[in-house]
Amino acid sequence: MEKGRKRIPAEILMEILARLPMKAIARFKSVSKKWNSVTESPYFIRRYFSLHPNSSTWSLMFLTKLYHPITEAIGFHGRDTWDLPKSLASYVLPFQPYPNLPTVNNYYYVASSNGLIWIEVYLTHHNRRSFVGNPVSKQWVEIPQPPNKCAATGLVTRVENGLVTSFKVVRTCSNQTRNVWRVYVYSSETGLWSFKRLLSFCPVDGANPPVNIDGKLYLWEKDSREEDLMENFIPKEFGFLVGYDFYGDDNQCQVVPLPIPDNKYVRRCLTTSRGDVMYVEILYRRLKVWRLSSNNPEGSELLWELSREEINLASIGFDVFCFPLAMNPFDDDIIYLWSREHDCVVTGNLQTLEFVLHQESENWSSASNGGCCRFNKLDSKRYMDGFRNETSTSVVILSQFVLPPWMDLVPRPPNILNSLLASDMLSQVQVA
Repeated sequence: MEKGRKRIPAEILMEILARLPMKAIARFKSVSKKWNSVTESPYFIRRYFSLHPNSSTWSLMFLTKLYHPITEAIGFHGRDTWDLPKSLASYVLPFQPYPNLPTVNNYYYVASSNGLIWIEVYLTHHNRRSFVGNPVSKQWVEIPQPPNKCAATGLVTRVENGLVTSFKVVRTCSNQTRNVWRVYVYSSETGLWSFKRLLSFCPVDGANPPVNIDGKLYLWEKDSREEDLMENFIPKEFGFLVGYDFYGDDNQCQVVPLPIPDNKYVRRCLTTSRGDVMYVEILYRRLKVWRLSSNNPEGSELLWELSREEINLASIGFDVFCFPLAMNPFDDDIIYLWSREHDCVVTGNLQTLEFVLHQESENWSSASNGGCCRFNKLDSKRYMDGFRNETSTSVVILSQFVLPPWMDLVPRPPNILNSLLASDMLSQVQVA
């Protein structure tokens, strides 16, 4: 009987597995050493990327604080990549960093980068814990506290050949000095905190959530420069964007003023799409989208460029009072707005000029590209009500939590090799 069996050639097995959703591949890894070896080979990963070029599983998150741990405005996932039955936010709630211990109640979502998220946990008023991990695979690495008290700022990652190979946690020190941004940076490569003094002609307090791309953090900062200390001082009422590459070698920040609108009552947001930082403004039903670019090959100087012509929403039949929320991380033709008149999320296609109002959706509904999406009207309204009386002094900045196309182990610091808080990544993928 054994001699009559026919084995599936490795090449055919690889082609079959590469076409499956990530959840199924994770399960097949535990079938045998051979299947595990096949699915972890560089060729298989490259083949999988070629068949699933973009991760289409992502959520648009409100950056909330303690007692409101995580709030999702929009959840979207495609059936072909991860095949998850529920939204990403639901994999964080409830938060259980250690498999055999009770869940944690007092925590909040800080930031995300390439599928990893940073969660802050408060056990008591003076006792807090920090975790970075993948909520779908239930892998969590506990981050030690920094040498001195400092505020949570952002999370950046390094990606090589489609895989996250390391991450860095960034905290901003209190009592900032003029022209210097003082930060503590924790690296998964060393397992240690380092102190950095970053130079910036715009003072940085790190109070606003950043956007991140390719290991860089970009923060919106108000113009708090002192006039009597500056030569040729020109105040920038609408603030600056301060960027820094935490995987770079120098200590110089990049600073660029935000585009100056025609009126202080402009409504605006900072977001990302297709690997670029995007700035959106709406004033008197006129919508503009700007893309951050560089004017030299070295990328040392930044500037804003209009990504398309201005759109007059009233002239296309969408005469609605809206705030910009964010853009689709994979499609810079798709924008998300908040309608103050209808208290709901609006999806806009900047290419076809079609805008659709979305009411509350309890269940997943079909999206135009074949995936599924869900809109959270109630929590979005609570968040956006905070901008009811705001003028241009505020910028809407939401977090785009995007799962990568491949699920690998969370990078582990060498000095805490046992801090990967899941005994088996494959068995922890939730199915309900």
